[in-house]
Amino acid sequence: MFSRRVHTFPSTEKYLVQSRRRYSSIATTISHQNGFPHNQTPPKPSRSSEIPPLSIMPMPLLLKSYFITSILASPRIIKFFLPLLNTLANSKSRLLNPDRNPVLHMIVRKFIYDHFIAGENSSQVRARVASMKKLGFSGVILGYAREANVTGGVVQFGDVMSVTKEVGETAIREWRDGLMNTLSLLQPADFLSVKFSGAGPLALHALINNLPPPPLVSESMHLLLRAASAQKARIWVDAEQQDLQHGIEQWTINLMRIYNTGPKALLYTTMQAYLKATPSNIKNHLKLAQAENWTLGIKLVRGAYIATEKRELIHDRIEDTHVAYNSIAANLLTQSFPGIDVVVNGHGYGNGIGIGKGYPRAELFLATHNEDSIKHAYAIQSTRIMQGEKTIELAFGQLQGMADEISCSLLQLCRKQSHEMEVSGNAPGEDRGVVCLEEEQAEAKAEALKPKAYKCMVWGSTQECLQFLLRRVRENGDALGRTGCWVRGFRREIWRRVRVRLG
Repeated sequence: MFSRRVHTFPSTEKYLVQSRRRYSSIATTISHQNGFPHNQTPPKPSRSSEIPPLSIMPMPLLLKSYFITSILASPRIIKFFLPLLNTLANSKSRLLNPDRNPVLHMIVRKFIYDHFIAGENSSQVRARVASMKKLGFSGVILGYAREANVTGGVVQFGDVMSVTKEVGETAIREWRDGLMNTLSLLQPADFLSVKFSGAGPLALHALINNLPPPPLVSESMHLLLRAASAQKARIWVDAEQQDLQHGIEQWTINLMRIYNTGPKALLYTTMQAYLKATPSNIKNHLKLAQAENWTLGIKLVRGAYIATEKRELIHDRIEDTHVAYNSIAANLLTQSFPGIDVVVNGHGYGNGIGIGKGYPRAELFLATHNEDSIKHAYAIQSTRIMQGEKTIELAFGQLQGMADEISCSLLQLCRKQSHEMEVSGNAPGEDRGVVCLEEEQAEAKAEALKPKAYKCMVWGSTQECLQFLLRRVRENGDALGRTGCWVRGFRREIWRRVRVRLG
């Protein structure tokens, strides 16, 4: 199980301490007593902060989440369940493929698919997205589940060298059409999740050999990015196995040079904190963004392919991954990433290269189920906002069907900030004209303090989505280790509601 301790760093520890002291009403909403310094007693929570985060969830969803999470919390069931899920996700047999066996399809949908997946068609997906927005999420990240499987350089998508150009381009068109359909289901501020491996053999061949994208892949990405820009949605490119990752990053950088030239990032790249080289990789991305004047969008994850990566590339201990993840987030939020310098009025400061350029523009999306990382990042950002210091845009995301208590904590905090902004706006004043500017500034701060919470989900055929779930289970092994805590949280909320109903 992962450590529950909040990691602090010399350059950012003061922000955590200050935020806990000055803005305890915020911290108590998303943290527990062990989140405070040892010499400080946390303040008594306000009445609103005593309401459990899971109170936001509708009762049917709460009961279903309790049932599914209870299964995930049982090591014996998981030991039996994962091999079975792997068989169903990869079987070509008519009997064991849920897309070909109607009875199996119904069972899988009832007990697994519907809880974790957005749907199989546009109407199902739109209904699920609407339900997330109704709960209060800032948006969703929606992906098309199809992805090639590459393990240790061996492509399982068929022998790419033997595939004809016609067959390869057909696969690219199917991938493009699936993504365009997915994009059509999104609203402003939502994200489209893209995996280049889903484009099939021609894309895989180019990625493995560090070649430019096939012309049809390039045309498809330009089409997607223009369409996303028109509807004010955004796109992130997922990280994949190291056999493909160098090519993925180069393709993404070339697109960011074109589409991220404004103050906001249209395209995000993904960085994996479990890789030892990731801090250096981010530094190089920041230098490029600084030198070429574009905005770097980063989705930060711990890592999704630990079972297939070369072991020497990964941190030796999980604690090292935690420290790397939190320090990367802290350095980005405080705009103090090691190795990046800026010049103000001819005077340079910093500790790297890049003299003559302003600090690179960046945005950060923390895709994590780790509560400590969320508290750590939000404490830094909220303190800097309250103190009028520069920071960057920050958002958080969890997978659909997982880490619901964390997601609901973020939603609850968002509602609290909205309520406080509404109350302050209605407060009587001696001279409305005099205080107008101050009120606008206060409202802007309150709006900035509202955490942006997202749910990540995919849609597609049942078997394709089972493959997605298997990858996410492997990626979130630490989250599975904490399912016991989630089960207890669901149980407490269910009993709380029962007691309320009984008076």
